Amino acid sequence: MDKNTATNLIESTFNQAFDETRFELFAKNFLNDVEPKSNSYSGQYIWDDYKEHVNTYKRIGKYIDPDGEALDILIVEVKSVLKLERARTALRNFVIKHLVKFEKDYALVAFYSKQDEGADWRFSFIKLEHQAFVDEEKGKVKTRKEFTPAKRYSFLVGKYEKAYTAKNQLLPLLQNVSSNATIEEIESAFSIEKVTDEFFSQYKDLFVKLYEHFENDAAIQNELVKSNIDTSRFTKKLLGQIVFLYFLQKKGWLGVPKDKTWGNGEKRFMQQLFDTSKNEKKNFFKDYLQYLFYEALAKERDNENSYYAKFDCRIPFLNGGLFEAEYDWRNANISIPETIFRNTDKNKSGDTGTGILDVFDRYNFTIKEDEPLDKEVAVDPEMLGKVFENMLEITERKSKGAFYTPREIVHYMCQESLIHYLDNSLNNYTETFQEIGDSQTNMFGNAGKKGQHSINLSHQGIKVPKIDIEHFIRNGHFALEHDQRVVNKGKETPDYKFILPESIRQHADLIDKKLTEIKICDPAIGSGAFPVGLLHELVNAHLVIKPHLSPKYLAEKLKAIKGENNGDELSESRYIYRLKRHIIQESIYGVDIDASAIDIARLRLWLSLVVDEDDFEPIETLPNLDYKIVCGNSLIGMPADVFPDLEKQKEIEDLKPLFYNETNETKKKELRKQINTKIRELLDSIERFAGYKIDFDFKLFFSEVWHEKGGFDVVIGNPPYVNIANIKDEGIRKFLKTKYQVARNKSDLYSFFTEKGYGICRANGTLYFIVSNSWLGIDSFLNFRKFLVENTKIIDLVKCNGNVFDATVTPVIFGFKKESVKENEIPMHLLIDTRFVVLPNKLKYSNIRKLPSFPFSFDQQFTFSIPVIKLGSIAHFTLGIKTSDDLRFISDSKRDNDSYRLIRGKDVSRWKIKYANKWLWYKPELMSEKKGAGPRRLEYFITEKKIVIKDVAKGIEAAIDNSRYLTNDTLNSIYKLEQYSFEYILSILNSELLNVWYSNVYSSGLHIKLNELRELPIAIIDKSINSKIDLVVDYIHAINETVLFTFFSTVLNGIIYELYFPTELKSANKEILKHLCDLKPITDSMSEEEKLAVIQSEFERLYDPNHPVRNNLETLDSIEEVRIIKEALK
Repeated sequence: MDKNTATNLIESTFNQAFDETRFELFAKNFLNDVEPKSNSYSGQYIWDDYKEHVNTYKRIGKYIDPDGEALDILIVEVKSVLKLERARTALRNFVIKHLVKFEKDYALVAFYSKQDEGADWRFSFIKLEHQAFVDEEKGKVKTRKEFTPAKRYSFLVGKYEKAYTAKNQLLPLLQNVSSNATIEEIESAFSIEKVTDEFFSQYKDLFVKLYEHFENDAAIQNELVKSNIDTSRFTKKLLGQIVFLYFLQKKGWLGVPKDKTWGNGEKRFMQQLFDTSKNEKKNFFKDYLQYLFYEALAKERDNENSYYAKFDCRIPFLNGGLFEAEYDWRNANISIPETIFRNTDKNKSGDTGTGILDVFDRYNFTIKEDEPLDKEVAVDPEMLGKVFENMLEITERKSKGAFYTPREIVHYMCQESLIHYLDNSLNNYTETFQEIGDSQTNMFGNAGKKGQHSINLSHQGIKVPKIDIEHFIRNGHFALEHDQRVVNKGKETPDYKFILPESIRQHADLIDKKLTEIKICDPAIGSGAFPVGLLHELVNAHLVIKPHLSPKYLAEKLKAIKGENNGDELSESRYIYRLKRHIIQESIYGVDIDASAIDIARLRLWLSLVVDEDDFEPIETLPNLDYKIVCGNSLIGMPADVFPDLEKQKEIEDLKPLFYNETNETKKKELRKQINTKIRELLDSIERFAGYKIDFDFKLFFSEVWHEKGGFDVVIGNPPYVNIANIKDEGIRKFLKTKYQVARNKSDLYSFFTEKGYGICRANGTLYFIVSNSWLGIDSFLNFRKFLVENTKIIDLVKCNGNVFDATVTPVIFGFKKESVKENEIPMHLLIDTRFVVLPNKLKYSNIRKLPSFPFSFDQQFTFSIPVIKLGSIAHFTLGIKTSDDLRFISDSKRDNDSYRLIRGKDVSRWKIKYANKWLWYKPELMSEKKGAGPRRLEYFITEKKIVIKDVAKGIEAAIDNSRYLTNDTLNSIYKLEQYSFEYILSILNSELLNVWYSNVYSSGLHIKLNELRELPIAIIDKSINSKIDLVVDYIHAINETVLFTFFSTVLNGIIYELYFPTELKSANKEILKHLCDLKPITDSMSEEEKLAVIQSEFERLYDPNHPVRNNLETLDSIEEVRIIKEALK
């Protein structure tokens, strides 16, 4: 189909009210080969659970993709327009039931309502996902036929929506008539990532254009400087304000006629306002937007219906601070050219118009915060977070270490933190105890000996088993409709049984009370993703458990959350609104050093309230979040031994609730002044004692949390990934290094945030962070690892893939309970796409503590039962030479007698050195003239024999140097050994076993560091074994032929396995060494041909199919320990 015809088909289908004939025509062309299947279901054929949501539904066709996957095409008529928004979970579950019944995994569905004659409808792709698990035998991820919640992706379409996004994403498949689309291609057409990336890019362009205009306009700069406003923040806030208005006009709250109710406003209010300003030859920003922002939306009006005479319509008074002027806007001379809002320029895609309104007009805006299981392919409030992160310039991103967290990860971390909070709050676990038990598994998963100590946990005081809490939080949405129906019937029936576990229902009042009492903090709140995520999870949990609350408790709860509207009945949407408002006021706290981040985080919380205000008259004002979401430095607070004036602290605590709901501008300013003055007085007195500046402290700003609970129940977030060496302020660097236990060398800020998070958690509180994986093994985070093991009980460790962030960072998620334990087994997960898969192995504190580096690893751990010594106790190391000026000191030819042959990391591989004709002019006194030089001592390099080790490599790569080379700083060297031969140590360094051990212990980074090499465990051997190993190494050095080299390298690996796992190889009859007693020697007096002849004959003897060396090498992986190592190498 040509582009014009395809475009017309999309626009005629999706720019109009729903029409079944047009939709069928589109479906047939979109999928090319649809098998008609016309079946209609209504009345008694609609499942009872869904009768209040669905009138009828019809299956109009079936499609089989080229891979044999089947998809149904459905049309679902819902009861009302409101159901499209309010019953998203129920409608998704309805389609799940259809798919399960007809044994399919996919559907394309049109959802519409006759209430508005199909004016607004949804075009959705729904897919069932199957549970992922790790096959413990093969170590591979598989899926089983156990259904997890389906995912739904929807386009917002219809008479009042734009088809721009749908057209861009559906057009390629519609044009392709030569081949049928695969399910994967269909799903890709519903990709929210495509629209978000495109929108982010255009939003960023708008920011740059607006920022540059403000920077270059002298009048604007004068006003901003006068009011102490940062240009970047002013630009971001202005764009955020305009986006917020697009959400409001979507709700029909702007331009409402004087005699109409909220929701009946003009859906193109902003566009009409711009047209009016242009017709009247006024400046849109100066003469219209400023009045809309700082007067209509920000000031309380005396009239009852919020009528705003200047625009001759109703405009809601919002309060909250988003539209509070921070400059003298009435007298400021700030005007913005109309071309910044509208123009006829072409963008990169050829679309006309690159102004703010041009760009925003092209997109569908949805006021629904997307959930991981239900996504609308449109601009939603969650996007503002990613917009904020993406708007930071590259240099700013690096300095602040800000990375946007994908919603699937936010969802997981929020749910897990709630599960652990409820488990800690509801259940009373006693101390663990050891008993002599049956056989257990060792670190490889093998059965251990009977009679070993086992760790057991007393389950006295367990009200609600953790498995039931997990079901409640993760799958409770399935119970929303179902359990209410059982409650209404008064009992369970064969068709309707409770989905929620009995323990949850029995303790519903207590669980709801704990959910209501929770205190949550994100100490690096950024765009607010985690507090907003927890807000949604808490609301969902409250709704799920509501049918099981006792009448008395529910009445008390309603009284508590109604606030000033105590006498009103609460509809479902109003109940959700009051819940959200109560949670924001009582439970959520956040801090960020960036004022723009605070603006966005507050905006997102306000939007989450706006979304549930549907039937209010009048609209409730937004809360003031100044002392809930605070701008400040989380890491620099008052000293622990300082006790501020408790009386003044109490005065602040009493004033904050009054400020939270205050709407009168004068009273609000007075309350803010009182609170800020009292806080500043306390900080001034503390600063005099502490000797450093403080702009924020958790226990001071959020003192009510400590007075009520002694700290936060949940600390959660994505703290910055900034190396403290990159912090410009020397005073801050010094403070962090001296005041935090985790400080060591060049550790990142997230380690300090973790210690701070620990400090602000209450006893047994939960922390969940996503951070870089750099802390798992490298030396700079040794103190951090020790801090975690010695002070916390780590409850979760998740390995993420490298593409989670659009950055060169591979993250991990970890959660801990603030509890010191002697032993712990850390549950571990693997994030694959958007699924969190349980790993079969657990990480033991006892194994972490065995090594002084306290290493963390996701791989199966192994330790050695043989006697070992550390390499550092027998080896003398040196770093390579750092010249400070390679162009001056390194050349291609010899300069004089102070010139020596030089090798670099690139010249070395395992076993081999390839000299590249480089020379180093060794002049240590000249090298040292520049800062950072490291000439080293010459005698370390010109020894008769040494081992050189590559500094940058994926594993250890080492070779023996017999030629007295000097090395640069891309090589490290062992120049002297107190015992054992260089050949033996080299065989260990290059072995499979020690490379896997090294990667497990030092699991991040490509640098092979000396302090890590010193920790390598060296098997203690006698001289006869050492001699055999030396001979095999001599063979390898003499070989130039690939087959021989591979074979004898394998022999060496087999020997190393035998040295470290002697019992296992002996019991399996897989020994190697005893079969090498008659190995023929080669000597220096032999010619190369003579050496190769000996080696060839020995190869033919040992490689004989009947020789035990070959047989044992080929079947070594039948031993569990060897198999694990070889699997890790794949």
